Amino acid sequence: MILGQPFRDNYSRVINILIFSFPIVINSMQVVGDVILFILAMMGIFISVSQKLSPFLIKEIKVVSYLAFGYFISICLSVVFSGQALNLAHYIPRDFYFLFAPFIALALFKAEINVSYLIAGVKVSLLVLGVIVLSELSKGVVRPSGVMNAGVFGNLAVSLFFISLAFFQHESFKNKIFTFLSLLSGIFIIIESGTRGSWLSFILLLLVYLSFMYWQKTKFSALIITISVIFLAGIVAVSSLNNNITDRFGLLHSQASSWLSGDDSPNPISLRLVMYKKAIENVGNVPFFGHGLRTSNIALFKNDPSSIGIVAARFNHLHNAYLTNYYNGGIFLLGALLLLLFVPLRIFIKANSQNRENPLFTAGILLVVGYAAHGMVNILLGDTYMNGFYVFFLIIFLLLTNKSLKLP
Repeated sequence: MILGQPFRDNYSRVINILIFSFPIVINSMQVVGDVILFILAMMGIFISVSQKLSPFLIKEIKVVSYLAFGYFISICLSVVFSGQALNLAHYIPRDFYFLFAPFIALALFKAEINVSYLIAGVKVSLLVLGVIVLSELSKGVVRPSGVMNAGVFGNLAVSLFFISLAFFQHESFKNKIFTFLSLLSGIFIIIESGTRGSWLSFILLLLVYLSFMYWQKTKFSALIITISVIFLAGIVAVSSLNNNITDRFGLLHSQASSWLSGDDSPNPISLRLVMYKKAIENVGNVPFFGHGLRTSNIALFKNDPSSIGIVAARFNHLHNAYLTNYYNGGIFLLGALLLLLFVPLRIFIKANSQNRENPLFTAGILLVVGYAAHGMVNILLGDTYMNGFYVFFLIIFLLLTNKSLKLP
């Protein structure tokens, strides 16, 4: 089916509107982000059927198509071979984003994507989330997080912050002011979320960002580094006076010290430390295809009568994405997760080595490194918001990266 230029222009316009809207709604409104991804998937399926195109054969999107679909298949295998497939199968729809990712990619591939729409949506999202946090703080909410878990909220705010920051040095002065305001809102959100893992991820990603700025070897990059270091010093100074941060890290120290001294009463830190310790000690007992989706804690603590074991068994993850995926789906699911993170990272790093001036490559690196860092101390792919966010941005960044590299 041959489509005229007016249709293609209108199609691209619709896609760019969806691209602008997604970052805003995925973190602030329930279901709406899912609806946008569903629309993109249906558009991709229609294109695939009507034009007889397979996303697995198009060079710009075949890598992300195989990675996402492979991850979904690994999830299904963890359920099929768990011995309790009927009980666990209802969890699979949480990961449908990966099943439909090839068609989302195809829908985006057929459009002329204007990345400025995406970045504008990211900035607006940070400002909207700042308003939500202010509103919840005024109502007495201790850890404001909008429509989702505070840990996920903080992690996604970090990712939004660095996607916006990656494009900062290439913007006009007027856009820089808008970006600066959104970044200030992002810092406010990250601090007030009370998520210690997000704070540590923020520092790690800032160091990664500064490294890439240094490698550019330009006077402007030196200026950016200087400003960023001063900015970071200011954040640290302000944070040291912020009761939320001092209280959270003080609590971390006291809870860790209590557990190390032999106190086995459950608290957030002791639970994590016990989960990590017991998971590492029992790595060799995991079946080839794992114990089944969302069963890691039950498998480890079902026979643990201690007070901390009883509480740990109620969780559906080990507060570490890599251990959780290994226990849930064995080497297949862990391998699929690592491929989904580090194959794109390799592509972005290779692209950046060829052209250090393109912010798209830096944004892709920061997205993947951020997710890899989030997974060290919290859930990663398994939460619907984290899944949808990663699938959407990974597809766009890989698609645009491959187009800019002009793959043979």
